[in-house]
Amino acid sequence: MTIRKSITVERPLQIAFKVFCEEMDQWWPGGFGKGSKVFIEGRVGGRYYERSPDGIETEIGRVTAYEPPRLVAFTFCAPDWEAATQVAVRFTTEGSGTRLDLEHSGWEQDATLRDARAGYEKGWDFVLGRYQTHSPA
Repeated sequence: MTIRKSITVERPLQIAFKVFCEEMDQWWPGGFGKGSKVFIEGRVGGRYYERSPDGIETEIGRVTAYEPPRLVAFTFCAPDWEAATQVAVRFTTEGSGTRLDLEHSGWEQDATLRDARAGYEKGWDFVLGRYQTHSPA
């Protein structure tokens, strides 16, 4: 039941990783409220969280692996879920660009997650599309 997505971006490996992790607030669509931004703290144990325009922060998960510029992994738990899923994103040089391979697993834990999986299958296409078209700072 793991969701697997792969894209290629015309960015060197280090830039691709930096944009994904350090510029997430610029390209990741806020999901819990209009104008909210998503952030990831670049260290194992760091938070993966969303900040609303009024400064309220909602933790979505925790960083479980942080190996620049090759791997970032984190737990993901929507506010109405009882269990967390796992996301792993690997970065590999491919030609003059970088290939990003994403795996989102843990959907089999309960009925709520199994029901949510289809929406996330499509949602990752949208999220990665925004990453792919983002112009790095």
